[in-house]
Amino acid sequence: MNGNYTWDQIKLKLREDIVVLPHFLKNPVAGMRNLPQWEWPTILILQGAFAAFCAVVANFIERNYLGVFTGLIVGPLANFLIAGIATGFFHFYFLYVFKKEIRYHLIYLNVIFAAIPLMICAMVAFLVPPLILVGIFASMLLVFVGFVNNFGIPAKHLRNLLGVIFAVLCLSWGYQQITSTHKHKSSHNTATPESLDILEKELNNE
Repeated sequence: MNGNYTWDQIKLKLREDIVVLPHFLKNPVAGMRNLPQWEWPTILILQGAFAAFCAVVANFIERNYLGVFTGLIVGPLANFLIAGIATGFFHFYFLYVFKKEIRYHLIYLNVIFAAIPLMICAMVAFLVPPLILVGIFASMLLVFVGFVNNFGIPAKHLRNLLGVIFAVLCLSWGYQQITSTHKHKSSHNTATPESLDILEKELNNE
């Protein structure tokens, strides 16, 4: 399906393409080696729907009920943006380092399928924060499988690149955890009964 799309054509294609997802979830590694030939309408609609679902569930678990509704919009938009930036990075990296001009569409397809474990882990990361690192590692593994098998990218070089990216993301996550913990302790200390008593005495003296 190419060119201009009618809504009836898009709905028909969605029904045909969505059956891929259960098979992919059963064996993601094999799925990355045999990705479907989805066109842009299918990619964006299913990606947006899945991102919205994950955002709603994550906010519901956090009991952020306003986020449950805003996640329907913010979730897909954030997902589109991150996937677009990641795809652009790999597109130009392959072009300038390996002299391989791989279609943006194909890289994007690999990126969004590889991101599925991360998105699933992110839904429950509020309960067990380190799960986000498990999701990142699993998604990096799927990126490695997809790029090596589908694009012929040298395994050793790609492994090193993904290792550096994973290390940077882990450090960033660790820093955020330390910062948020420090802020939480600071806010707790400033609101202890002792501090409230001192404040009350100062007000009385005045």
